[in-house]
Amino acid sequence: MTVIAWMDDWQMSARLAKLSTTYSYQLIFCENWQELPDSNTNMVIIIELGKLKDDELKQLQELRNNNAIFIIGYNQNIDGGQAKYYKEQGCDMVLRRNKLLKNLDSILNKINNAC
Repeated sequence: MTVIAWMDDWQMSARLAKLSTTYSYQLIFCENWQELPDSNTNMVIIIELGKLKDDELKQLQELRNNNAIFIIGYNQNIDGGQAKYYKEQGCDMVLRRNKLLKNLDSILNKINNAC
């Protein structure tokens, strides 16, 4: 499984790096859509939602059309309305940052086992 991280979050990046070593995930950091790899393997994209611009949010829907991609969006604070909005934009899962940090390993394992 390939995990793609689009974030400026050092703590989350460090946690992902540790998990990628522990569970042998390929980890790629990117800063824009052009850096996303073309891949036939199962991919999980973890996006810091506060970093995205409006036009980038629209591109989430295009990514979601690829069944091999699972999109996790997170932000410091997420309410029910925001979660619904981001899911409509293409996120499969929307979480608060602290919840994602706490449960990241189990979330990635469940996604990997489901693929």
